[in-house]
Amino acid sequence: MLRIRYWRLTIKDVLDSTYPQEKANHWDIKCMQGEYQHFGIFWFRYGTPVDKEPAHGISFYFNDVPQITIQNLIEFLQSKYGGTVLHRQSRVFLQGSSEFSDPKTIGQLANDISVKFNGPVELTIEFEKVTAEEQEKNLFNLPANKALPIVGPD
Repeated sequence: MLRIRYWRLTIKDVLDSTYPQEKANHWDIKCMQGEYQHFGIFWFRYGTPVDKEPAHGISFYFNDVPQITIQNLIEFLQSKYGGTVLHRQSRVFLQGSSEFSDPKTIGQLANDISVKFNGPVELTIEFEKVTAEEQEKNLFNLPANKALPIVGPD
């Protein structure tokens, strides 16, 4: 069994994929807002560390993004997925928000974010418990040249 991260994916890459969603353990949608300004919406299957306890739900981080953009992003995500807002430095958690890992929902969110916030997006999805056959036959239907095997226990 392997862990594999697919990175620099496009919206189309994700929408065309056929991976079993129960094998996805992390996804990230990065949206550029300028040369260094960006934010990323992400989810971890086992929760995202906040202080000493993990928060379950979707979260985002931001770098040099105006406060109005952060507030608009919180309102947009909360209206779609719910959750209680927790702020920690440059991260925001929507604790208890809806969780999802299917390609259609991730791809649609990435598209919505790109349109609403007028910026290009790049997606990353990490999988666990991937068999050698799934990888060799590209059963997830993701670009093989964007796969990064992760060393260590699954």
